[in-house]
Amino acid sequence: MDAARDTKGLERRDRLFSIAIPAFAFGGILIAIVSQGLPYADTGSLGCITASFLLGIFAYLKPKKDIVAICTPIYGIVLFVLPGDMPHSLLLQVLFAVSITILLVRLNNGFGSLADIPRGDTMEKFLHDYIERIRPKVPGIPEKTAHRIASAFLSFKFGLFTNAGEECTLALPSIPEGEAAAALRKALQIVKINASDLENSQVTADSAIAFSPEEKAYVAVVIPDERNEDPASLELDNALILLYSVALITSPDDEQALEEHRNYIIRILTSYKSALGIT
Repeated sequence: MDAARDTKGLERRDRLFSIAIPAFAFGGILIAIVSQGLPYADTGSLGCITASFLLGIFAYLKPKKDIVAICTPIYGIVLFVLPGDMPHSLLLQVLFAVSITILLVRLNNGFGSLADIPRGDTMEKFLHDYIERIRPKVPGIPEKTAHRIASAFLSFKFGLFTNAGEECTLALPSIPEGEAAAALRKALQIVKINASDLENSQVTADSAIAFSPEEKAYVAVVIPDERNEDPASLELDNALILLYSVALITSPDDEQALEEHRNYIIRILTSYKSALGIT
């Protein structure tokens, strides 16, 4: 019952944003046209600015982030607040309103909703909650390094172990300092050593390297030792989940490719469902 109420509330919130954004954008322009010649504020520009901020907030609340939509308030301020050579003409306002409406449609069609997360699928929700938990703790990773992390995960997933190891090697020196930096470096090292073993036909997970107690604060699966039947495999699985999650957070260009392999991560998590005590 609570999950159903949460879903309805999120759906209602999404509908309100979806109605309010074009309403402010075009409503302000309509008021400006109707009141032309009378003393009035520049309602066309005000409506566009308000709509741009609403779109930016709405985009930020989405489970997948659309950087263009999140940055829309910047465009609104540049076009309608900062002084410049471009007049705040009716044409400019209409073009801006049309543009953010197109972005809104794109946002709703391509970037999901929290209401779309299946509340009955506990491990899907587990993964979503994990990603959101570590999101603010992931260091500001350079774009090229973020792509290497994504490539390391995808290469390992496809059995391209030499390439996976190379990507881990190249990414390691470029991880900036930050709260979760040590755990991320350890994840790259774990994937690298296991990729090398698999390339040399060693099929069992390597136990030579593991997350420290401090680093385990940033991994997805933490279970008591008595429930941990295969510690080395758990370390590798946690490393892969961490690389996947960090790449999803920091490499927008790889987001679509990563999302296609989300079920792979869900399957890994599901294998620990009982050990985690999740029913």
